Amino acid sequence: MRDDMLRRKRLAGGLLVTPAFTVIAITSIIPLLLSFYFSFTHYTLLTAPEWVGLRNYVSILRDPVFYEALKNTLAFAVSQVGIGLVVVVLVAVLFNGHLYGGPVMRTIVYLPQAASYVVVALVWNLLLDPAVGPINAALSRWGFAPIYFLSDPLWAMPSIVIMSMWRNLGYFMIIVLAALKSVPSELLEAAKMDGANAVQRFWTISLPTIRGVVTFVGITWFLGALQMFTQSYVMTNGGPVNATRTIVYLMYDAAFTDLDIGRACAMAVMLFLLVVIFSLAFRLIFRAKEEA
Repeated sequence: MRDDMLRRKRLAGGLLVTPAFTVIAITSIIPLLLSFYFSFTHYTLLTAPEWVGLRNYVSILRDPVFYEALKNTLAFAVSQVGIGLVVVVLVAVLFNGHLYGGPVMRTIVYLPQAASYVVVALVWNLLLDPAVGPINAALSRWGFAPIYFLSDPLWAMPSIVIMSMWRNLGYFMIIVLAALKSVPSELLEAAKMDGANAVQRFWTISLPTIRGVVTFVGITWFLGALQMFTQSYVMTNGGPVNATRTIVYLMYDAAFTDLDIGRACAMAVMLFLLVVIFSLAFRLIFRAKEEA
């Protein structure tokens, strides 16, 4: 009787998870397996896949543009998260300190997150325009020459980094702010009675308490930044001189411009492995810190 009930529970559990598993299999697992298979083929959508082994991977690793794209991808991820994480924590601390107009200001800061990257990128295209953009208009009033933010290789990637950071600030700020709200007030009050100022209370109590949340935000943001495409496509079209071309942009060009699905899938697999490597590295690093 007991075994029969256990089998029924297992059957019921299996039936309950079947719809969700089916959706995940169709949208994630099957495409991943197909990408892995097609990466070993020459496939143009117009002809049947032809097995070529490691030829796509060898061709990619011999392509200097791929290394430029890899460098751009890592530079974007590191700079955006490195700078953005500091800004997110500072803004969250300001709001946690009962900044004037708190609820309204939090809504304003979060609003860019509600817009798509395409909309935000188009708005920033206007802001950074060298002829009619308000940023260059302000610079000219101060006596500076116009800066070609999106057509100068020196300024193109920093411009995209700032735009992306501005768009994502509100989302990650809400997460860090929620963590700050959970810091025990008794500890903060005790430290205040011992003579600790606001900065000392933050460094010795608040920051160590929310370290796990800040780590989660940094890792999530970094892994998402490795897949940057829309900003580069809309704002600079991968230029100037490949200064903003990323791995995902190369995948797009291979698949939809050259119709080389096999090469695009090979780059997708390589990006997937890059994300897995960074995920495992972060896990090992922070596990070692927890055990230390």
